[in-house]
Amino acid sequence: MNKVVASAAVAILSVGDELILGQIEDTNASWLARALQAIGRMPGERRTVGDDRAALADALRALASTHAAVIVSGGLGPTLDDLTREALLDVVARGEELVSDESGVEHLRGWFEKRGRPMPVSNLRQALRPASARLIPNPHGTAPGIAADFARDGNRCHIFCLPGPPNEMKPMFDAFVAPVLRDDSNIVATAALHSIGLGESTLAERLGDLMERGREPSVGTTASDGIVSIRVRATGAHDAARAALDATVDECLKRAGNIVYGRDGEPLAAVVGRMLVERGLTISTAESCTGGLLGAFITEVAGSSAWFMGGAITYANERKTSDLGVAPATIEAYGAVSHETAIEMARGALARFNTDIAIATTGVAGPSGGSEVKPVGTVYVAVALRGTARTAAPVMGVRR
Repeated sequence: MNKVVASAAVAILSVGDELILGQIEDTNASWLARALQAIGRMPGERRTVGDDRAALADALRALASTHAAVIVSGGLGPTLDDLTREALLDVVARGEELVSDESGVEHLRGWFEKRGRPMPVSNLRQALRPASARLIPNPHGTAPGIAADFARDGNRCHIFCLPGPPNEMKPMFDAFVAPVLRDDSNIVATAALHSIGLGESTLAERLGDLMERGREPSVGTTASDGIVSIRVRATGAHDAARAALDATVDECLKRAGNIVYGRDGEPLAAVVGRMLVERGLTISTAESCTGGLLGAFITEVAGSSAWFMGGAITYANERKTSDLGVAPATIEAYGAVSHETAIEMARGALARFNTDIAIATTGVAGPSGGSEVKPVGTVYVAVALRGTARTAAPVMGVRR
């Protein structure tokens, strides 16, 4: 097989009704996109189609007409709803029949013999391929992959069909696809800067012309669970791309300011934990409406026991009083959802767990229980600090 030297993008096509219906997550496509960048190839369009021969063939034909390569994941099993072979035949050799590959049959028979199991006749479908295609060995499963070429209007495209199970697909990509597609003269360098405290649109205003379409390196933003990430991508020769990426990252940091807390997937809790350890501080939590979610967020970080001393989940008012020392009169006068209660909860956690910092949450989680004054989504957060004149930082009321 000839090595691809062009820098055109590589498309990813995922196959399966289970993906269309959302019954499983398409982790293969995300993995392939990252793997392509690691070998200097730019991921292009990503599509998902169900177990439909015509739809799969249409998608494959369209992608192969506009990309240097297409990687198909799924649809190579032994059952009648596995239709990747037939769709590939329709694209690269319409009107022909699938042929049985002797090496594929030998692989299948050997697979079952080694395990002392009879081979169902249906498995022989996995040795079929278009006559002009080649099988890709699969050391980890029964389904060989298939490699084929497609040419139209001067565009030559390599097509690689790989099985869906990740433990089969990943090593096949590494061993048989990556060597063909690798472009050592080119890299795709990326960075992600994670921020908290500003909305996506406000952050975009700060970044300004860095986000203009067509700019190289490219800059974009994504928002998820209160975190807004700045994503930077540079493509080109190794040293030049790295230098351009670093320069753009520096400019993004300058414009975004101190709202950026981490880079490249570093969790917020890990950053907070590192800062606490560096300062020799500890933290505890007191939770009502969040029901332990804050503590779980903190303890997802390995080694968090070095700085997180524990937390109290005080959903009922009685627990706020007995576990944290919140005065019944405070709840009576201001309610469980109030600044006053939040402050006393934080102070109570500070004392109970003997920490330097305590965070308390109380609110109306819903779907019922709200009022005109405190509708569903009202949340108060208090922070208590040891050794300061003011034992509670300003309390934040949030209404969603």
